[in-house]
Amino acid sequence: MIRGYVAIVDPAAMGWSTRGIVSLMCDGRVSAAEIRAATAPIPEVAAAYTVAGQASAILHVQAADTAHMEDALERIRQAPGVRATETQIVLSTLFERPLADRV
Repeated sequence: MIRGYVAIVDPAAMGWSTRGIVSLMCDGRVSAAEIRAATAPIPEVAAAYTVAGQASAILHVQAADTAHMEDALERIRQAPGVRATETQIVLSTLFERPLADRV
């Protein structure tokens, strides 16, 4: 089923060339809805996923540079229930595959 058509803008073309994969550790039993409410308003968070394991969620964060990334991480850490973050900076993107190319 096709859900819509979109233009995909390269974040680097907009000056947001720094990417991070952020593990989000939360206190207690923070719900997925609470994580969504805390991270969705932060424009640098491109995607958020709940996961099984030590982290409560994994975030894909995009920023202009490391200073911008640090600022975004500080805002993420201020969200209610966030105990800690662990960030991996992406050095290069080997490929990204849209679903249409996989089926």
